[in-house]
Amino acid sequence: MRLRPLTVVLLLAVIALAPAVLAAGPMVRYVEFDTEVTSVTVQRIIKAIDTAEAQGEDLVLVRIDTPGGLLSATETLVQRMLASEVPVVVWVGPSGTHAASAGFFILMAADVAAMAPGTRTGAASTVFGNGEGSDDNVLLRKANQDTAALLRSLAERRGRDKEAAEKTVFDAASYEESAALEARLIDLIAADRDELLEMLDGFALTRFNGDAVVLETAGAEVIEVELDWRQQMLEVVGSPALAQILLLLGFAGLYFEYQNPGLIFPAVLGVVCLIAFAFAAQILPVSAFGILLIVGALVLFVLELKFVSHGLLSLGGLICLILGSSMLIDGPIPELRVPWTVYVPMSLMVGGLMVVALRFAISAQRVPVATGVEGLAGSVGEVSRVLDGGGKVFVNGEVWDAHSNAGDLVEGMRVRVVAVDGMQLTVEPADAGERS
Repeated sequence: MRLRPLTVVLLLAVIALAPAVLAAGPMVRYVEFDTEVTSVTVQRIIKAIDTAEAQGEDLVLVRIDTPGGLLSATETLVQRMLASEVPVVVWVGPSGTHAASAGFFILMAADVAAMAPGTRTGAASTVFGNGEGSDDNVLLRKANQDTAALLRSLAERRGRDKEAAEKTVFDAASYEESAALEARLIDLIAADRDELLEMLDGFALTRFNGDAVVLETAGAEVIEVELDWRQQMLEVVGSPALAQILLLLGFAGLYFEYQNPGLIFPAVLGVVCLIAFAFAAQILPVSAFGILLIVGALVLFVLELKFVSHGLLSLGGLICLILGSSMLIDGPIPELRVPWTVYVPMSLMVGGLMVVALRFAISAQRVPVATGVEGLAGSVGEVSRVLDGGGKVFVNGEVWDAHSNAGDLVEGMRVRVVAVDGMQLTVEPADAGERS
């Protein structure tokens, strides 16, 4: 049988590529998660899982170091991890790092949970707002019961200790790596990534859906995930401190434009900052009461321009500004709240700038009017034409109808404006030395 040229070419290509295909090792997608858990930051892991599934890779390895974060974002990530077609390994490392609170949920959701020596995990109790809670708080008890149920479910399906897991919620228990291994909360202790991959080779596990899998990681090619500019920008905008600064700058820009109509730039800056803050508010736990206090501060600054309060309205505005900033971002962990070292100086600076702008506006209002009809009083002009009962007076570059209560007008006489009634001037003879 005679082979066609195209067939020969294809056979040669297959023969040439076969060794490379056969020699290709497992593919491991490696992503680092070293930040707070928010709806934006969890996209690091979610996108890594999506890409690994699309590329047909063998494993997703997550290095985690987090103080915790938002429960809603944690649940979103846990759901994606449980539905992943690719096994997900979570490793707390290197030494000195931790996976606290929400990080413990992520660790428990992993197909394989591992920690480095000198690391810790746990402390998964639910907290509200400023991080404080009470056993008498019904909402807090309900939240803890709910999160404990989730941990028990994860632990049971992963073959881990349910009681030890729920202690992290009800007793805020924390475990170092050896205690976590002894309590059967984790599967492995590995000092670094290479050691972990060696230990994972041949590791048998049961996935959340019940499938039995044996991992193969010998000679694996590790693909490290790099954050693109968009992800980096989103995480920066989602920073609590920056969100607070954006809101204050936004209101300050609008305030300056209100005080000085036509400048344009303050208004544009203010609108851009407020739009960026609106995005951050979708990520962070923003307090509506904090925003209300800051808006109230802006109103008090505006009222200072309308009413004489001898600075009391400005003082009240500054107090509202500081209080509103202190409770603007009401996160469950310190990393998701704005520290006083940021909001106090920022509030004082913005408040000070508003007070300065207010003083300039008040000073401008007190300057005597020097143009228009109101500015004619006191001006000196010259009689250009005499008429019955009055005449025409040339003053400030214009000719006005005028009459005098101090005698008849004489053409060429210098007169001073003493009153303005509509378009009619009342004048009197000007003394020597008056301005013209």
